[in-house]
Amino acid sequence: MELGLEGKVAIITGGASGIGLATAQYLRREGAKLLLADIRTDLLETVVAELSRDGVEVIGQATDVRSYPQCEAMVARAVEAFGGVDILVNSAGIGGPMTLFSENQLSDWEDLIRVNLAGVLYCCRAVIDQMIKRGAGRIINVASEAGKGNEKRMVVYGTTKGGVISLTRGLAIELGRYGITVNAVCPAVVRTPMTAFLTEEMEREWSKLYPLGRLGRPRDVASLVTFLASEEASWITGQAISVNGGFARS
Repeated sequence: MELGLEGKVAIITGGASGIGLATAQYLRREGAKLLLADIRTDLLETVVAELSRDGVEVIGQATDVRSYPQCEAMVARAVEAFGGVDILVNSAGIGGPMTLFSENQLSDWEDLIRVNLAGVLYCCRAVIDQMIKRGAGRIINVASEAGKGNEKRMVVYGTTKGGVISLTRGLAIELGRYGITVNAVCPAVVRTPMTAFLTEEMEREWSKLYPLGRLGRPRDVASLVTFLASEEASWITGQAISVNGGFARS
């Protein structure tokens, strides 16, 4: 299938690892130009160097999505380097303590809210003016199954991801008139640096909860993100699409 991504410009936050990096690898195969944004500068430099060796047009931008000025600078860098932004993938995110809400301290929430929710708001706001001006764009937000059906011991995390889903739906309504689609992907548990705490025994036990018998891998999500970024998905917007191995069926 021809996805029509040759020469398109994509910003990927959290692009140095996990789902963000897997998405970069998928998009590069489709011929997209990439700006990878991440707070981990050493890792970002390594990833950009590796991708560049394959002839990909890719640049890195150290970005803390908790800072709106840094999000603005990220978009400005992409516009300066490539002439515009066609695709924004909001993949930067963090987990939180697996404790009951009544046991949480305020300090446990602050970065969850600032990265997982405010960071997505900031990046969307930073990019949409130039997408509106161009009359086209794709925004894909990485949410979570936890944002659809929250669970005990991850209430605040689920709340941030539920906010991302709500933001996705609202922006889709506002931006559709400009040819901009906005969608969310909602993974269940995926083996990324964020889930590095999982032991082999935990993975075996958790996998029993999934009809497909395994936890997710970054590529499972990245392939859907790439499709949603493409011309083939031009009539899909405002959706929160589960990628969950059958864990929840909605």
